[in-house]
Amino acid sequence: MSKRRFAKEKMYRLAQARIEILWKQALQESKKRPDIARKQMLSARKIAQRARIKIPREVNRRVCKECGTILIPGDTCRVRIRHNRSKHVVVTCTECGNVKRYYSTMTRSQA
Repeated sequence: MSKRRFAKEKMYRLAQARIEILWKQALQESKKRPDIARKQMLSARKIAQRARIKIPREVNRRVCKECGTILIPGDTCRVRIRHNRSKHVVVTCTECGNVKRYYSTMTRSQA
């Protein structure tokens, strides 16, 4: 393995570890100080962009793309299940009003 590849993999692992740490801290701070949690998630996004890695799906779906607020159902977001055209879940941020839609695709075996 070349030095360059080893350094790149090390950078990826370090970035993922930092994103996980920031996510855990932001979850703890989200109730008491949401502004601190928002800044932590914005810095986690910057780390991911710099390292060119994706933020894990379970983290990315719980953060508003517009304002960076951690989405907690009933507190900082509203969750609705809709059946227009296709079944989907609508998550609305109460801070900025941004709407996310998550479509559920059913396979033939489930129907």
